[in-house]
Amino acid sequence: MQKLAPPSFLLPRRILQLVLVSGCLLFTPSISMAVLQDEIQVYDDEINDKGKASLELHVNNTPNGIQTPSYPGEVTNNNGTRVTPEFAYGLGHDLEAGLYIAYVNYNSKFQYAATKVRMKWLPIREDKGDSFFAGLNIELANVQPQFEESRYNSEARFIIGKHFDEWLFSFNPVVGMPLSQPYVHQSPYYSTATRLSREVLPELALGVEYYSNVNQLGQPINYQNTQQLGFLMMYYEGNPISFQAGVGKGFSNSTDSLTLKAIFSIPLN
Repeated sequence: MQKLAPPSFLLPRRILQLVLVSGCLLFTPSISMAVLQDEIQVYDDEINDKGKASLELHVNNTPNGIQTPSYPGEVTNNNGTRVTPEFAYGLGHDLEAGLYIAYVNYNSKFQYAATKVRMKWLPIREDKGDSFFAGLNIELANVQPQFEESRYNSEARFIIGKHFDEWLFSFNPVVGMPLSQPYVHQSPYYSTATRLSREVLPELALGVEYYSNVNQLGQPINYQNTQQLGFLMMYYEGNPISFQAGVGKGFSNSTDSLTLKAIFSIPLN
């Protein structure tokens, strides 16, 4: 984990404005939409170098979750396990391409759930001499109808963060746009993902993550109908593979009560 001297800088005005606007949007009136919980992750400054390939295995389980479907035919998270391999390849020029293939184990049966492609762009990086890191991840998804009511979806995830000595802070404002019925021509959906962690050993960090999912901009509804999920996390960056794992608690009526998650990172070359 990269260590930097304590900051003596001011973020550029545009970055400050983005952070402030994103924070305000977190409290904007909203309405929830069911989404496939294939990936629970805060994006930071990790990106593959040109020609480098990697595999991440995303696994999460819901021992105690919501049992009432939000639309007819929905498979809820309760008692389910999601397993999603993600292949990533560094393209150079601060670009990385990724491919997800998601599966859900529900009622002792594995089901194909979704295919997603993404492109991560990270032009501002501390390892290149910048004072902080910032970028954007664009994603397109084809999801089976029992997991999301809109089959085709897009997402723009902004990435902003910094290392402070042993500390890492990363913040992801996310704007999602359903591309198929019944959500075509509606307002975009907004969510956030936040990580704060501290290195306690050379290869080990502990921290917290918080996810606020998924809010439709401009639609009045109360806090309890939004999805609010916090995690206690452990991050290990060593041999033979790196991984992170956490235990999550829901903080609203529309959030699963207990969620377990882990991500295993495997370099391929």
